[in-house]
Amino acid sequence: METIRIILELVLGCSTLLGFLLYGKANRRIKNSQADKAESEADKAEVDRLLAEIEHQQKTVENLLDLNNSLSSRLSSLNATADKHIDRSRELSDRLYKSETALNEANERIIRLTEERDWERLQKEHFKGWRCERHDCQDPRGPLPPRDKLKGLKYEPPKRAVK
Repeated sequence: METIRIILELVLGCSTLLGFLLYGKANRRIKNSQADKAESEADKAEVDRLLAEIEHQQKTVENLLDLNNSLSSRLSSLNATADKHIDRSRELSDRLYKSETALNEANERIIRLTEERDWERLQKEHFKGWRCERHDCQDPRGPLPPRDKLKGLKYEPPKRAVK
C-alpha cells in the first residue's frame, strides 16, 4: 500500500488530496473509535460514580438499620420500665382503695357505735329521771313520777331519732 501511495503521489503530486482519498475512511474510523473510546471512558466514569453513590447509600441504609435496631431496643427497654411503673401504680392504687374502704368501714362503725352510745346515754338519763326511789311507786293507777319536777307528766319511753 505504501508503494502505491508513493507512486500516486509522484503521478498526481498532491499528497493531501491523495491522503484524503486514500485515508479518509481510515481517519473517519479512527476519529469514530476515539469518540467511542472517549464516550466509553465517560460512561465508565459515570458507572464508577454511580457505584460509589450506591455504596454510600448502602452504608447509609446500614447505619439507619443499626440506629433503628438501637432505638427499637431502647424503646423496648423504656416500655418495660413504663410497664413496671404502671403495674406499681396499679398496685398502689389497689392498696389505697382497700385502705380507704377499710377507713370508711371503720368510720361507719365509729358513727354507729357513737349513735348507740348516745342512745344508751339518752335512755340512761331518761330512766334515771323516772326511776322510783320511793316506797309508793307501785300505785294501781300506774307509776307515780318519782321526782317533783315530773309531777303531772305521764311516763313515755324515750324516742329514738329517725334517720
